[in-house]
Formats: sequence, structure tokens, C-alpha cells
Amino acid sequence: MPKLFGTSGIRTTVDKLTEDFVTELGKSLGSYSKDKKIAIGRDTRKSGPQLEYYLINGILSTGKDIIKLGIATTPTVGMAAQDFGTAVMITASHNPPEYNGFKFWYKDGAYRPKQEDEIENIFFSRKFKSSDTKGKIDIDNYTEKHKERILKKVGNAENVNVLLDCAGGSGSVITPDLLKEMGCNVIALNTNQDGEFPHKLEPTAENLEEICKEVKSRNVDIGLVHDGDADRTAAIDKNGRLIDWDSFLAVLAYGKNKVVTTVDASMRIEEVCKKVIRVPVGDVAVSEGIRKEKADFGGEPSGAYIFPEVHLFPDGPLTAAIVAKLISENKFYEILEKIPSYPMERLKIPYSDGMKDSIMKKLKNIISENFTNIDGIRISRENCWVLIRPSGTEPFMRITAEGKDNKSLSSIVEDAKNLLKEAMG
Repeated sequence: MPKLFGTSGIRTTVDKLTEDFVTELGKSLGSYSKDKKIAIGRDTRKSGPQLEYYLINGILSTGKDIIKLGIATTPTVGMAAQDFGTAVMITASHNPPEYNGFKFWYKDGAYRPKQEDEIENIFFSRKFKSSDTKGKIDIDNYTEKHKERILKKVGNAENVNVLLDCAGGSGSVITPDLLKEMGCNVIALNTNQDGEFPHKLEPTAENLEEICKEVKSRNVDIGLVHDGDADRTAAIDKNGRLIDWDSFLAVLAYGKNKVVTTVDASMRIEEVCKKVIRVPVGDVAVSEGIRKEKADFGGEPSGAYIFPEVHLFPDGPLTAAIVAKLISENKFYEILEKIPSYPMERLKIPYSDGMKDSIMKKLKNIISENFTNIDGIRISRENCWVLIRPSGTEPFMRITAEGKDNKSLSSIVEDAKNLLKEAMG
């Protein structure tokens, strides 16, 4: 059976999201969900209103009611799902504007693979429920509720000077006001909601060059940047340098008792908290790990951070608020200076399509030292580690490695390349 869902919901180019496809997706969700009301939010993409219309029509035909959230962040939609039981975020996150997609939610977070499989079964079998009475539509401003929950948990951050880049995404409807209400002095850039993105939405150093210059020239305490749906936040230090993902993760994890992170995160996190549990890549796996282990923080080195005292999904506005709070208490830079920085290397090695499973099987057979295979193969040595895992979207094997010095890094990267060469041979 074909797959609709990838690693983060359904995401594709808009031309493939036809009226029939999206309407039947709505019918599938309405048929599957046991909840009477389904909340729907969207990011700022130009295709959003039309896709929302098609999806709502499909859901209404099954007799379910709709709660329209309008332009909202992904964590706002996640919060609505906690109340209504089911929600949908129409977004393609950090993908270019010609993309869009759907992320489904239930009361405990984003849909798990088993739930997505059941939606797919209904979609492809076309076993849709129909109702004599069509559902109705209500409007609710969950953004205010989201903001109030963060303010209640985090408190004030008086006189912190923040440059905030909303990147033309849905973070513009909450984070500027949130930080101002905390007492911050906010310079908010790119708060437009018309689907025009001022720069690429992936918060990388390359895409944020101009924003880094702005942070340096404006003499602020911190720069904060959202992606398109504001489930992620990047930080730029007061000197205009993007704080690398692993260091940012380590700052937020600092001093915690139990932290969940992914297999590709830096070993520096082990040096700043008592216990680290590693899980497969993806915020759903991190969320599940936090729930299972009763951890007090979780995240992955992509700007997705989870604070379980508030809820169990990544939240960009919440991350921004917590960073502002740390700065107001003179803790953020104090902690950042304590985080060690080790050399890392990331490589992509192409393989012939269809060979992924045989390569991974052969790798397991030829490796002579201990390894874990939670998500790919991770070899850990005293001063270094390497992760070999297939890309989820392209025919590439990814090698991610880190060493406490360049010598140990080069050695383990060379060993990983030789292992892959043998496994592909």
C-alpha cells in the first residue's frame, strides 16, 4: 500500500494536494476520530486557506464539528488537541513556499505511526463514514490560551533586549506579544502573515546571515528565530553568532536530572546533566522517551525542544520565553560558556536505490566493536562516536561523527567510510 505520511506528517508540493486528495483526507480523519470536534490551524502559506477549505469539507461530511484556529503555530494546535482530542496543523514547517502539508494531533501529541497507518487504511480503502447531519464550524482563539499558559509557567523577563525574527511564519501571531508581556524590549522582524518569506525557513547559519548582522548591529541581548510554523527556535548570541544546535540543546538541558535526546546529538550533553536517554531521530520519539522515562527535558539538535512541565511537544514560543527568562537571571551566557565544543563532521554518501536494507544488514555483520542500533548504527569510543544512518528522504547514507579532538574524529570518520565501502561492495 502506498504511504501518505513521512517522518513529520504529510508534506509535499502544493500541486499534489488536489481538492479530491485533501477532501478525502478530511473524510479519513473524520471517519477515524472518535472526537466530536476537530481543531484546525494553519501557517501563513498562500495555499493554506484553500487546503483548509477542502479539509474542512471532508471532515464536516462525516458529521464532526470544526474549531477553526486560523493562523496559528504548530504547538498552539498541539495544545488545542489536548482539549478537543483531535487537531490538524496545515503546514510544511521549514520547507519552501511551494510545499504544504498536514500534521495530525491527538490529546497526547502528534500522531504516532500506528495512527497514521489507520488513516492510510481508511484513505486507500475509501471506507468513509457519512452522516445525515453535517457538522458545524466554530472559531476559537487558542493563541491567547497558549500565550497565557507560557506566561503562567515562565513568568517575567524584565528589560531583556530581544531581536525576534518570525520569518514571515505563524510565530508572528504569538511570540512578539508574549515577549512584550514578559517585560522584554522586542524588535520584531518579518512578522508579515501573507505567505511571503523573507529568507529560507530552515534556521541555518547560511539562511540567517542577514539576521545575524542585524543582531550584532542592534546591540541586543539575544536574537531568536522561528521556522515557518514556530515549533522550532534558533538563538543568535549578542555578538551576532548563531549558537550551534548542540550547544543550544546543552544550555537548555544544563543541570537537569534526566534528559531525552536523539542518537545524532553531541556527546557534550552527557557532560551537563545527570542521565541521558537516546532515542531515534524525530520529536515524536523524543516525546515518547520523555513520557516513558519521566524525564524533565528533551530535545534534538534541530531547534525542537520539549519542556514536559508545560506539555510534550516542541514549542518555539515557549523556548523563546525560557531563553529570555534565563537571560534576565544572568544565567544563559554563564551556562553557554561552560558548554564544551568538540569538532563534528557530517557526510552524505550516495547508494544505489533499493540497497538501503541490505547495506544496513551487512554493516551490522561486519562491525567488530560494540554498537547500538536504535536508529541507524552508532559506535561510541572513549573520545569519539559516529552514527551511520540512511536519509529518510534521499538515497544517501549519512555519517555524523564527533571527537574530543581532530585526531580521534578523523580516525572514526575514516573507519566509518571504510565500513560503508565494504557494506556497499
